[in-house]
Amino acid sequence: MLSDASQAQLGALLPQLGADGVRLLVPYLTQLDAETGRVLVRQGDRGTDVFFLLNGKFSVFEKIQINGSDVVLQVATFSGPGVLGEVSIMTATPRTATVVVLERADCLVLTRDKFNDLVKLKPQTGIEILQALGAVMYSRQVNFQNKVRSNILRESLSIEAGIAKMARYTGRVSRTSPALAQKLFAEDFRGVNYNSD
Repeated sequence: MLSDASQAQLGALLPQLGADGVRLLVPYLTQLDAETGRVLVRQGDRGTDVFFLLNGKFSVFEKIQINGSDVVLQVATFSGPGVLGEVSIMTATPRTATVVVLERADCLVLTRDKFNDLVKLKPQTGIEILQALGAVMYSRQVNFQNKVRSNILRESLSIEAGIAKMARYTGRVSRTSPALAQKLFAEDFRGVNYNSD
């Protein structure tokens, strides 16, 4: 039985589900005590489990090649709570990184088979879970985009140089006139503010 505190953490990770959605999801989850050193997911594997990390600390690694030679990058370290594996359960694509437990963690696991069982019995809850996982993916993408833009602008000698540098990575970028901006966006929309200092 999942404690009230763990259910509350799960609700915080998937706020779109609400308390009722979390209660419907809980019976389909497996508890996992992940010890230090355990590899939760491996880059390139076809696993489809989603991990709801209630606590603990994790390190993320990616293997790339440079001029045909393997290079392993430690790209992030993060602490729970968090969600891991949402892309693979939604798309059945290979894992994009390897995640290792640095400090013991309490995890809840939703396997693809359990998710499919839930969808058969409670299709609306399945849709809501997919929407919640999509929101996690969206948030990660926006945070990454903002981090890249912020770094480019901060490391550039001027705003114009930063905008030109962004174009090398994202495609054509240029300023528009205030009149065009007024037509393109909601009147009260401000956009993300990047500090170039």
